[in-house]
Amino acid sequence: MSSLPLDASFHSLVDQDEINYKVVQQLNAIFGKDIKNLHKVKDLVEELTKSKDELEKRLRFATTEAPDRISKAVKAADEALAKEARILATIEELQKENAVKNQLNLLFFSKEIESSLHIGAEGQALLGYRHLFDSTKAVQSSRCLNLVKFVTSTLLHWNQVFTQRFTSEFEDVLKTIKWPFTSSNEGVSQPPASPEAVQRLCTLTQYLLQITLPDDIASKNNQTVLSPAIVADFTTPLHPIQLLVRPLEVRFLFHFTGSKATNSRENPEWYFTQVLKWIAAHENFLNMRIQPVLNQCNHKNTSAKVEFMRGLVRLVVLKLASDLPEVQYDDDTFCCTIQETLNFERELCEAYGYPASQPSVLSVLTQAKNFARWIHIERKFALELMDELVSDQGAWLSLESGEAAHCGEQLILLLQGITDRYKRLPQPGHRLQFLELQLELLDDFRVRVLQVMKSETQDPLTSHYPAILNTVHHIIATLNDWGDLPFFVEMQYYHECFNKIQDQTAAAIAGYEKTRASVSHDDPSSFSFIQQDLSLMNSSISPEILARQDALESLNTNAEAPSVSQLAEVSGSVFDSTVELYSHIEGEMIRTLSNYVFSEVRARSQPYRKDKWFYTTNPKALQNNKINEPSPSICPLLEVLARHLHALRDILAPPLFISLWKKVADTLNKYVYEEVILQTRFSDIGAAQLKFDMTRGLFPIFGEFTQKPENYFKLIKESVILLNLPHATTFLLRDTIRMWNDDQDTFSLVVSPVKALAEHGITVLSPREADTIMNIRIYNQDQFM
Repeated sequence: MSSLPLDASFHSLVDQDEINYKVVQQLNAIFGKDIKNLHKVKDLVEELTKSKDELEKRLRFATTEAPDRISKAVKAADEALAKEARILATIEELQKENAVKNQLNLLFFSKEIESSLHIGAEGQALLGYRHLFDSTKAVQSSRCLNLVKFVTSTLLHWNQVFTQRFTSEFEDVLKTIKWPFTSSNEGVSQPPASPEAVQRLCTLTQYLLQITLPDDIASKNNQTVLSPAIVADFTTPLHPIQLLVRPLEVRFLFHFTGSKATNSRENPEWYFTQVLKWIAAHENFLNMRIQPVLNQCNHKNTSAKVEFMRGLVRLVVLKLASDLPEVQYDDDTFCCTIQETLNFERELCEAYGYPASQPSVLSVLTQAKNFARWIHIERKFALELMDELVSDQGAWLSLESGEAAHCGEQLILLLQGITDRYKRLPQPGHRLQFLELQLELLDDFRVRVLQVMKSETQDPLTSHYPAILNTVHHIIATLNDWGDLPFFVEMQYYHECFNKIQDQTAAAIAGYEKTRASVSHDDPSSFSFIQQDLSLMNSSISPEILARQDALESLNTNAEAPSVSQLAEVSGSVFDSTVELYSHIEGEMIRTLSNYVFSEVRARSQPYRKDKWFYTTNPKALQNNKINEPSPSICPLLEVLARHLHALRDILAPPLFISLWKKVADTLNKYVYEEVILQTRFSDIGAAQLKFDMTRGLFPIFGEFTQKPENYFKLIKESVILLNLPHATTFLLRDTIRMWNDDQDTFSLVVSPVKALAEHGITVLSPREADTIMNIRIYNQDQFM
């Protein structure tokens, strides 16, 4: 666009020097002293050009007001842009000169490195390499692509030279110190080599660490080796550690691959044990010699031992991944391999401190096909074992009285063994599937218990019935204890997450099905064939199974370890539903035993119920009005009660027996009250006899189990009190209750019959019940004697 005409008179108002000064100040503020900022020139030119065009556009509308001033401003802007262009040209020349300077410096560094290596001055050569590395790192953000490429290729060249030189000498020193330490002497802790050789090894380790390239530069080397997917999580160890592992890798492949006799799939423990021996033999050397070098080279957070172990574990993973598909249909060999793998993982972590955050051999076991086979065999063998346990002749025998039966103990051991095998699995979805298997086994055993229990109810005291009850109680107590363990609290958290995800997925599938069903089949335009929709429509998997699979996969891929606060919010236990079912069996069995004891007692209570309580044939009682011995008719009742309770105390677990005798006491309390006391009338002697029979006969039997047995027979206790009150007190109480019955509102203001009864220890019987008891007393004894 041509500039607008300016008024010459306005030229005098413009200070050219001031404009030049402000332009220079602005450029200095933008570019500073760092030559790296020169790439901003193009952006600045574009910004000023845009500003100039905007100003000229605005000036079109104001030429009539100040044409000279506007023309002058446009001319000044043109001059500033011209100056900017000259500066840009100068900057480009400087960039070219700087690139040439960098190339000359690189040639100098390369010459210095080459001459230093020629005379064996490794330290000086590494110093030149460090300068070269710093230069390479400094130009990585440069727009001079050819320069960046040249500098990087130079660095990679010298890195390769140093690596080959130090690696070759490193391997020679390893042979000198007789690495690896494969002596049969387990006490080997120091290499049988001179201190000079060991020190040289440490120096070479330091050199190799110093020439290590960052990932962004090393990735340009185009020498990346593709690894099998099963070991994709294994990061490459530091180069010195790789060199330490390499001789062991050669030995491992020699012994445990190919046609060697040591390569036996039936004996996986051979290579597991060998790897553990190698770790034990080299642990001290790694900690005492290699780890200090890593600390000096800014690798304090890297453990030489862990790096070394990870390299060996990688070998084991590759070996295990190749063997498992070959043995998965041989149940015995497959189970042996699984168990040896779990033993190896446990010892590796517990004995040698291999971190749980590192890749492990368990990743092979959790591969879809291997895991499905594993859990299938666990279920198969567990069910077979339970069949053997329950059908064994000594299944319901216990070693000690009150303990669980043999089959119950074995069930707990079976469940504990399953827990020990799966608790180290890294993915919560896999652990949940094993937990479901445990719950399934518990439910299967519960059904078997019910079948056996029903066959033993004819004579519950002398059959296996008490042992079955003890077993059920033991399972309940064990599951309650397990539910409080941190592992199962965490499993409850994951179980809640699983249920939530499963419900959401099920709801989404149901919504999809509802939407698809509502689409008109007569209107072709209403169909939308999306690939996902087609897969769902053509899927033969039920929505429930689909939701379950989605929830498990989501947990395996997205779930994070819960925090302490999240675990604190967990409610219930993974065993709650199972414990509830077993508790129902326990309660039913206790009621059965209680009813049996009570039926035996009731069968022998008929003579006692027929006693005539309104008179006595005891001449001593008539003469002294005092009872000193129990009724003859109650003795059989007390004898069978005491005998059964003592027998049950010896064969039942203490908590079970406590529940049992309390239930028996409660039943007897109601029975004596309703069938003996309320069904007859009592003279003073008869009431005294009843008191003696209860307080000196019945209560002491239960006194062996509690300090105050009368508290469990409150109906009997309070009835005896009322039957043995003085006549005057009885009449007064009876009148009080009757007047209260006639006018409760008015009489309650004067005296409460409840308080009056409470003064005599009557708290359970209501006033009407108390009045009934007092009415069955006989106050004129002579007419019945």
